[in-house]
This record gives sequence, structure tokens and C-alpha cells, in this order.
Amino acid sequence: MGPAGGISGSLEDNAHKHSHVVQFYGEDEFLVDELSRFIGSALVAGDGALVVATLAHRSMLEQKLKDRGLDTAKAIAKGRYVVLDASETLAKFMQGRMPDASLFTEVIGATISQITKAVGGEKPCISAFGEMVALLWAQGKTEAAISLEKLWNDLAKSHSFMLRCAYPIAGFQRDEQGAMLQNICEEHSAVIPDESYTNLATDDDRARIIVQLQHKAQALHAEIALRQSEERFRLIVDAVQDYAIFMLDAEGKVSSWNKGAQRIKGYKASEIIGSHFSRFYPEEDLLAGKPQRELEVASKEGRFEDEGWRVRRDGTKFWANVIISAIRDNGYKLIGFSKVTRDITERMQAQEELRQANKELKNEVAGRKKAEQKLAVSEKSLRQLSLYLLRTQDEERKRIGRDLHDSLGQFLAVLKMNLDSLALLPEMKESNAGQQLARCITLSEDSIKEMRTISYLLYPPMLEEMGLKSAIPWYLDGFAARSGIKTTFEVSSNFVRLRRDLELALFRVLQESLTNVHRHSGSETAEIRLTMNDETVTLEVQDNGKGIEPDILEKAGVDWVGAVGVGLRGMNERMRQLGGRVEVLPSDKGTTIKAIAPVEEFHSSSPQHDQGTELPEYA
Repeated sequence: MGPAGGISGSLEDNAHKHSHVVQFYGEDEFLVDELSRFIGSALVAGDGALVVATLAHRSMLEQKLKDRGLDTAKAIAKGRYVVLDASETLAKFMQGRMPDASLFTEVIGATISQITKAVGGEKPCISAFGEMVALLWAQGKTEAAISLEKLWNDLAKSHSFMLRCAYPIAGFQRDEQGAMLQNICEEHSAVIPDESYTNLATDDDRARIIVQLQHKAQALHAEIALRQSEERFRLIVDAVQDYAIFMLDAEGKVSSWNKGAQRIKGYKASEIIGSHFSRFYPEEDLLAGKPQRELEVASKEGRFEDEGWRVRRDGTKFWANVIISAIRDNGYKLIGFSKVTRDITERMQAQEELRQANKELKNEVAGRKKAEQKLAVSEKSLRQLSLYLLRTQDEERKRIGRDLHDSLGQFLAVLKMNLDSLALLPEMKESNAGQQLARCITLSEDSIKEMRTISYLLYPPMLEEMGLKSAIPWYLDGFAARSGIKTTFEVSSNFVRLRRDLELALFRVLQESLTNVHRHSGSETAEIRLTMNDETVTLEVQDNGKGIEPDILEKAGVDWVGAVGVGLRGMNERMRQLGGRVEVLPSDKGTTIKAIAPVEEFHSSSPQHDQGTELPEYA
């Protein structure tokens, strides 16, 4: 007997050592040949046999048994050989899309009991073949096929028989079927591979095939795990509804779309993916080339932030805060952009109404004492509203910063740990999947840094824990790294902790002043000084740029950079609520902004420390 026959013999011996064997086959001839040995051996030995197969396989098996010289008619007449149609038998115990356990026992269990009784003897041996699982698999009922395999195993606990099932190997071509194939093998005590394995001539050839299959299985497992991690992250982003979060390709076309984007902008994913993001901008911005200019800034600087009008699907406008971040691969090649949009129309309208009301009241009170009294009352109310808006803004920043750090930050950290674990697999180091995984790890690291930067800028914990004196150097390090502007910081030796709201106000003035230096002054340096005497504290931010134009200073109370809450008015309102003021001192060598406020020292029941607090990472 040739090599194939030798292998078949070893497989046959192995099959008799186990109660439930699965055979995979590519050609029907191979299946029927192996099956004729399995059933024929039982009939020759005087044992029982049960075959539940399709018509084609029943006919081929009958012919193969006759070729081997077996008279199946006698065995059938004695009741020790039963042949059933797979489709008809399957229909007797299926309930909907799943097999019913009690009906299966009633149909198959009763048949095996009849054969056992016909064989007789103390330990009757029954060989059974079932093709019903293959029919379920071919119909796409994979869960039902696994369930039926389990029912066979449960039946073996109360009935004595050896079972062989069979599947066409062509039914397992897709990657996503790998996990189901593994589940099928786990339900069997032995596996007979297809004819490509049995035809191998030497043990060395078979060992090589096994190693190749193991490698493919490991790679498939890693790919499935990676896809699951990516899917979890996608679900996190998709679930956010307060922010429009979506991706753009390198040309500015939308490539992903979350639920928040659909809620804010009005487009469904199927309506907008593939379209250029410029359709969100009003006509005047399109004529000015604003969308393309924003992508160019984001590509050059890594990030772009703006506030302005955007257009919904129905044509209505809303005031938006927009952040665009450039995304690059390991070779620093630009592959796209991430875009986060928030609808802040209500806040903008509230401040606009505040400015308008203030203007109208000032016009009405001119020359009249009663009107002056009314103006005083109104201004007090407006100041209270302004204070409320500023506090609301700070609370919102604090809440968003904490949410990003405590919620999204944890998800991103877990995602990176999972990706790092996958990268440690030996087979991932030189494979295409390994290269894709490395890019995913880099993107996750960049996302964590970007998230930390945003959360700490929105709510700086260093300011609350260590005070203004320690928080300013931390912020300047990050600003210099991001903008390329060199900074210096001087602080008086007698400087102590201040009231929390005063420290926060001075810190926001510093943030907004340096933002304006970066965006508008063209200065390469910025000098920051923090001084204190017995009565006042002063923060100075000085640049050597092109300065502020005179007509901007004349407007004073109007935002001088065109964005709500970012200009002189926002800084001045913060200091005025604390009894202070903001001064702008232009010169031919640049501009100096001074924030001056009465000294009110910080008091707390717990001591404050200048050392021992770990600085957060700043991207």
C-alpha cells in the first residue's frame, strides 16, 4: 500500500480510539473512500452502522461498499445497518434556525438504540456518520452546526457509538470563519485533514504543512484581535453625540462620520462620506479660500483651531469651535486630518446680546440722571451675567478636561496596551499585519498625547495643586514646544499663593495673550514676568512682534482677534470681576499686556507644597 493508504490506515486506527471525529475534504471521492473503510469495517466485523447523508454520497458509498465485496442488503434486513437522508432527518428536529435537543434525542437516539438492539452482545459497537452539520454550515447556519455537534456529544453520554462528521474544506475560505473552524475542531476528539495532507509522502512534508497552518492560525488570531481593538475604539468615538468627530483624507474629503456629526451638521454618513469638508462653510469663507487655508495651517503646524460660522445640511448656520489635527504615518507623510467641531452658538449669542444691550443702554442714559441710574443697575446685572458666563466657561472646560482624561484617556491607554501586547508576538514583527499594527500604535500614542494636551489646557491640575508660580513654567514648556516661540519667565522671590479664582484668571490671561502672540504678532520670543508687592500682583506678557494697530485699540471692548472670549474684552472682563484691569502698551518693538489685580493671598486648612507633585506629560 502506498503512502496515502498508510496514512488512511493510521487515521482509521486513530478514529477508533475516539468517539467523535471530524473529516475535512476537498473531493467527494476522498470522503466516500474514507467513509467506506469506516462503515465497511463495522459491517465486516458484524457491528452496527448508521449513515445520515445526502443522496449523492449515499449512492457513492453504496457503490464503494459493493466494490469492496460487501452485501449491505443483509445488514439492512437484520436492522444493524440504517441509511437515512440528511435533509429529511434534519427537518425532523429543527425548530426555526436551531436544532431541538429533545427532538434530536427522539429521532437519532431512538435509531441508535434500535441498531444496538439488532447487533446484540454485551458491548455492541456502532459506527455512525452524520452529514447534517455540513448542510447547516452550507446554509450559513454556523451556530446551528456547532449546536448540533454538541448534541451529538451529549447523546454519546447515554449511547455507545463512534461518530464521524464531515465538512467540505471549501466552506472555510474567509478569514472571519477561522474562529468558527476552531470551535468545530474543539467539539471533536480527532480531526482528519483533507486529501492534500493524506497525499503527502513523508512525515517531514506533513510537519512542514502543520507548521505553516500554525503560522496562519497565529496570524489570523492576531488580525482578529487587532480588528476587535479598532472596532472598540471606533464605537467609543461613534457614541459621542456632543461633538462632531470625523476624519478627512489628505485632500480634505470626509472618510468617517460619528453620531455627533450627524446630530450637529444634519448629514447621515451615507450622504457625506466622500464629499469635501468645504461644504460646511458659508459662501464668503469659500470665496476667501478659508477651508484650504485651514488644512495648510494644520499640515504645517500640526493643529489648527478656530471659531466661526458653519452651515448645516438644511442651510441654517451655527457658531462652531473647530479643531483640525494633521495625521501622519511613520514616515511623517501626511495621510489625513482629524476634525472635532462643537456647536457654541448659544454662548456666542449670549455674549453678543450682552454687548448689544450694553451699547443700547449707554446710548439711552446720555444726559439723563434717571437713565444713569438705570444704566448702573443694568451694568451690574450685565456684570453678573458676564461673571456667570466666564464661570460657566471655566466649569465647562474643567468638566470636559476631566472627562477626556478620566474616560477617553483610560480607553486610549487600554487600547495602546492591547496593541503593544499584539506587537510582542514573534510572527507580527516582519509581517504586513505587524507593520499596520506599528502604525496603529503610533497613532494611539499621538492620540494619547493630544488628548492629554487638550485636557490639561482645558483644566490645568498643576494650577490648582501647586499654584500660579509652578503652573506657568509648565505651560511655557508646552507652548514653546508647540509654537517654536522661545519664552523666558521671571518671578519675584516674595511671590506666594493667591486666591484660586485670581490665579485662574491670571492663568487664562497668560494663555490668551500667548495665543495672540503666536497667531498675530510674528514674534520669535515672549517674556513673562510675575511680580507682587504689598497691594497688587502684576502679570506681564511682552513680545517683539509687529504690534497692535491703533484702530483695534480704539475699539477696546471689542474682540480684537475676531473670536468670542479670546480678545481684550475677555481678558479685561476676567480681571474686572476681581477688581483688577488689563493694560495694553504698544511700541515700535512689540506689545506688552499687563494684568493687574489686588493681592489676596490663598488660605487653606491643608498645607501647600512646592515639591513632590509629578508634572503631567505635555505634547
